[in-house]
Amino acid sequence: MAKAFPKDDNAKNQIIEFSKYLIENSKLEEGNIDYNLLVDTSDDFLMFVEKWESVETLQKHMQTKHFIEFGENIGNLVSGDLEIDVFDSKKLEF
Repeated sequence: MAKAFPKDDNAKNQIIEFSKYLIENSKLEEGNIDYNLLVDTSDDFLMFVEKWESVETLQKHMQTKHFIEFGENIGNLVSGDLEIDVFDSKKLEF
């Protein structure tokens, strides 16, 4: 999961537009299970929720052209660094 904190509404809309290309191409990558962008109901941040087959496939994703370009495109649109949380986990079965 990654949170982006846009500087303002205009920046939020620009990030959403840049996200379309990122999400479209990320979903085509080998090892991608799911990739979505959510808008916080308080409109304070945008959250990317991604699911990958492994940490290794996530690391490959982070080296792709579309991922790198996205980071470059939104650099001036956010009020700070993205907050990124990576969970290497196993679902518990009950």
